[in-house]
Amino acid sequence: MPSPYNTNPPPAPGSGKRNAFIGGGIALVLLLIVGIGLVIQANRDTTGDEGKVPGSSSSDRSTPTESTSPDATPAKGAPALADTYGLGVGDPDAPVKVEVFEDYQCPYCMQFEEASHEELQQAAAEGDVYLVYRPMAFINDYSGRALNAFGVVLDASGGEVALKFHDLLFANQPSESGPYPSNDDLIDLAVQAGADEDQIRRGVERSEFGQWVVNASDAASKRGVNGTPAIFVDGDPVTGGSIQDLVDKTMAAVEAG
Repeated sequence: MPSPYNTNPPPAPGSGKRNAFIGGGIALVLLLIVGIGLVIQANRDTTGDEGKVPGSSSSDRSTPTESTSPDATPAKGAPALADTYGLGVGDPDAPVKVEVFEDYQCPYCMQFEEASHEELQQAAAEGDVYLVYRPMAFINDYSGRALNAFGVVLDASGGEVALKFHDLLFANQPSESGPYPSNDDLIDLAVQAGADEDQIRRGVERSEFGQWVVNASDAASKRGVNGTPAIFVDGDPVTGGSIQDLVDKTMAAVEAG
């Protein structure tokens, strides 16, 4: 006997099959949506694609100089592109190599830069260290735009100007919550560093080195970098409990080397 508390009418004949069919149709639609999303995401992921590398532009500037033209061979020890994705400072034949993986939006990277800049730059200038800054972009859109602008400046204006721009990007780092600098703001900083606006505006606005940005971040990931700042001395990672501890251990590794 049916329960007196069951107020639902008995199912109509065939309704079970119909409900199963409807449920199956919904599941199929969901699978199709997920599949389409995966395809779209795969199409957006350009990791591994070839991209323009800073310094590969042909020389069509009106008045190139030894200090600003990327086509001129930089003096030994002068800032220059290093290993496709870095800016090398100092003598590549120095006894110790220090690599700094960083993101222009990362506040801890800014703190490391402030705490280590003088010591590392001096060590590079004295020939004790080959310092390689390896910017990457994984925090937000600004990270990518800043790194693209850095690539444009390195390509158009050379290593010395790019190093000054690197320093200015950290000195003017925005809050993680924004507002973030516009492309015009990035161009103004680049000009302040010594770049020619006419040579860099198009590249900044059109993300000329966007693929290089993607590949630089992928290369860092393959090195095992999953956070910034990440420091390597002669290929070995350096870890610290605080930013100052990280700086101290980096310099200790340099002295040991």
